[in-house]
Amino acid sequence: MQKNKRDQKEMTFMQVGDFVSDFGGNELEHTDDLTGRTLDIDFDTGWTVRYRFMPDRRLEWRMLAGSGFDQKAAKQGLESYRATCLREGYFLVDFISSHQPVQTMSLLVDLIQNIATMVEATMPTREETLKPLFQRVLDKELLTPVRATIAHGALDCRFGEDTPIHEPTEDLIGKRVRYQYGKKDAYEHIYLSSRLYTWNCIQGPEAGLADTDYCRYYRVADDFYLFVWLEKIIPTVGLVLIDFQQKKTSGKIFGYQDGDFGATCNTPVGANLSIQNQTRYDHVGN
Repeated sequence: MQKNKRDQKEMTFMQVGDFVSDFGGNELEHTDDLTGRTLDIDFDTGWTVRYRFMPDRRLEWRMLAGSGFDQKAAKQGLESYRATCLREGYFLVDFISSHQPVQTMSLLVDLIQNIATMVEATMPTREETLKPLFQRVLDKELLTPVRATIAHGALDCRFGEDTPIHEPTEDLIGKRVRYQYGKKDAYEHIYLSSRLYTWNCIQGPEAGLADTDYCRYYRVADDFYLFVWLEKIIPTVGLVLIDFQQKKTSGKIFGYQDGDFGATCNTPVGANLSIQNQTRYDHVGN
């Protein structure tokens, strides 16, 4: 039986640049509260980076020790950044690498514990994106071609065995949460396990679409979490801080502008949230 036009539209996945062009409205404004500060962050990867927050949303970073994940990686840069403060003492700093336009850095600066968590995400090449999912299964790879590396760091001191970190958590598992990104855009998340969640668009350009994707959760403070997800159908990395006390989120969605892999878009997002229900599991696996 031939599908009608409405059915075809509902089943069409959209490039990130397409659906975020008129997306949201509940995102937080940029804050200049870090302007004038310099932070030396010593990461558990063995390298140290100095971040200088300058006027006009400029961020200067310089590698002080170590060589990063890539021996050929740049050792310094001057970036345009965005920072938000969802809860006092916690800042989410985000920027696209000027050296690698397909790469973003998201830095959770925790001034309460004097620690940080960094999420480095890289968009795949065209060839990586077009690799069949079944071949990824055979090669024992993640189904998503998006790559993300997470590192923990200490502010203005050496990272050691006693340094606290934002720990992986299973606190969200079983929750079903509605996120209202704006008047026209709403999604729900169902947190299934420590590595998988389901998203379902209930209002907006992707209404009718849903999928289950790879994710990670980290506990930042009481009722306060860092959530990172990687989508497999359309190469996408999403990252938000979730505050269940204020019932708000703040973060970003990063992906390609369109299907020719020629440009990326890094879009601020934020939502008002409401918990729909909570499922209790006898056992939660990985």
